[in-house]
Amino acid sequence: MSKSNQDEIVAGLFKLAWSFPFIFLGPALFIGKGTSGAWYWTVLSIVLMLGGIAFIALGLRQILRGFFGD
Repeated sequence: MSKSNQDEIVAGLFKLAWSFPFIFLGPALFIGKGTSGAWYWTVLSIVLMLGGIAFIALGLRQILRGFFGD
């Protein structure tokens, strides 16, 4: 495995690691505040969940690019 491929894989793993707080914080905020609080709590929780999904997709894409190239 060349050095550039390893760098791509590590960068993708970091993106996956950054997705975990969003994945858990979004639904927790939605259950805690979104269902009974003001509307902006619901919007914030949905944005956090979508951000987590985006980080997962980008991280997996970068990991696969590191393994298989462009």
